[in-house]
Amino acid sequence: MRTNRRLVTIVSAILLIAALVLPMSASAGRYSHRIGFMFVPRNTTQDYTLTVGEVSVTIPAGALPHGGPVLVHVVTDSAGRFRADFLPDYTFAKPVLMEFGDAPFVYYHAGSDLIRIETSDVDGDGDGGEVWMGHFSRYSGWF
Repeated sequence: MRTNRRLVTIVSAILLIAALVLPMSASAGRYSHRIGFMFVPRNTTQDYTLTVGEVSVTIPAGALPHGGPVLVHVVTDSAGRFRADFLPDYTFAKPVLMEFGDAPFVYYHAGSDLIRIETSDVDGDGDGGEVWMGHFSRYSGWF
């Protein structure tokens, strides 16, 4: 009787572990999710930069006069393709710098349309993949 209980317990534990591990291993390597958050103070006199993986945003002084939260959610697949959501919906008083690694272009998601935006070294630091934008939205690239 004791041997049967042990056998049932061991088999049950193996089945439970298999039920949990197999789905996780099947989805491993498909997508990585990263989220970054910062708070820009009201009437700040300095620039604020938030970097999440290869994606970053720099809010220059005066671009967000009332201040507020900034959230960047980046989803990347195993091939390096990404989708970056910049939240909440802001229209800035002056352009903000968005950097997308070394991507030569990104796509701006406008409803169901994808608008191609060429990137370049807009701030003169020698690194490409940069654009100036006047609002937050969703962008994707590295295709």
